[in-house]
Amino acid sequence: MLKFMADVNLADPAFEPTDEQLGELFKRAFADVDRKHSESLARLRAEIARLRAEARRRVAGVPR
Repeated sequence: MLKFMADVNLADPAFEPTDEQLGELFKRAFADVDRKHSESLARLRAEIARLRAEARRRVAGVPR
């Protein structure tokens, strides 16, 4: 399938992909979405934890 998709010119306005080709394109385009989402969520949670700790220090009057 990879060679078949490599031979396709996606810039050609006359190109109409088959259902099989579209499926392969979607698989490739979204292959790492779950991993990136998990990484992004982990970064966000870490930032929230950091900001929460900083806010608690400020409320308690503890200097950095």
